[in-house]
Amino acid sequence: MFKLNTNRTYTYPVALTIYDETGKEQNGKFTATFKVVAQDTLRDLPADTLLLDQVLVGATGIEVLGEDGKPLEGDELLHALKNDPAASTALITAYQESVAKKNRR
Repeated sequence: MFKLNTNRTYTYPVALTIYDETGKEQNGKFTATFKVVAQDTLRDLPADTLLLDQVLVGATGIEVLGEDGKPLEGDELLHALKNDPAASTALITAYQESVAKKNRR
């Protein structure tokens, strides 16, 4: 019998493209850890709730420097990724792709 763990997390690759100060495209990849959130929970969230605040629980393979020049970690890193327009769009795309892809088999 297949057992479904409804309280799980999983990792998924995130492709990120940004443009530097000269307009040159910079491509990179990192790994996000997403939490599975029940559809009922997502559906009942207030309209101003951000999806990434509910599902993003970790990130590895990416460095974001703080104002002091040191790499951010933990919640500060997650906040910086969710706050950056390019990174947040890439994270949302990866999350939606992961849900669809993992259930296509």
